Amino acid sequence: MKRLRALITAFSFAVPMMLLFSFDSVASQQFSKDTGKKCLDCHKKIPKKGDKDAQLTELGQKFKDNGNKMPK
Repeated sequence: MKRLRALITAFSFAVPMMLLFSFDSVASQQFSKDTGKKCLDCHKKIPKKGDKDAQLTELGQKFKDNGNKMPK
């Protein structure tokens, strides 16, 4: 019974954490509204959902390298 309880407890923490961290980071239209930047300022081509290659411009690469913050 203790083993079952421990297993249930472990899953109750593990599953939400997996769901929380399993999504790819995705830029949003809100980012464009907040910064005034267009998608093509950072991307050579607008990536489709699920694309592994973001096709970043020089500005997009600097943004990524700067911890997803606009470089100065």
